[in-house]
Amino acid sequence: MFSLVIFILICLTLIEVLKSKYEKPEIKIGERFILKDKNNEVFDSASHKTNKLVYFGYTYCPDICPFDILKLSNFIDENPKIIESLKFIFITVDPERDKPDQLTSFLENFNPAIIGLTGSKKEIKKVTNNFRVYVKKNKSSLKDENYLIDHSSLFFLIDQNDNYISHFRPSDFNSKIKSYF
Repeated sequence: MFSLVIFILICLTLIEVLKSKYEKPEIKIGERFILKDKNNEVFDSASHKTNKLVYFGYTYCPDICPFDILKLSNFIDENPKIIESLKFIFITVDPERDKPDQLTSFLENFNPAIIGLTGSKKEIKKVTNNFRVYVKKNKSSLKDENYLIDHSSLFFLIDQNDNYISHFRPSDFNSKIKSYF
């Protein structure tokens, strides 16, 4: 009997060791960010105790970003009460060109509830890394000012404490976002 108890204890211990070895680690997406808004004021995500919908793009984008932000703007226009429970945030992936005045010029074409954010290259890199956003600048030379940027095109939904809830591809945006509100 004693041998059986010892055998069971060894098996249970072995199961726990194997479980911990093969469990997938939790992948953290997003976290608190502090950047500058289009008025050059500090925007601290932690001070906004509401859910947030975050999109990464850049104002010189010739096609995808403007259409994605238009999709977001139309969603806000069609659901005006959503502003009470959700902040809409556009974070640039091109801080060298997207200064506050450029963000203002770009975002004045969309719903005013969309908050444009920029920062230093280091600050933007930290935020894009935390959200696991792919960003690649395509310059033909060091002096190239008309470059394009390849980047992930996703909307991230985060909670009031800046914890990841979900993400949506722009093609799924309308169907997926409504399931949360």
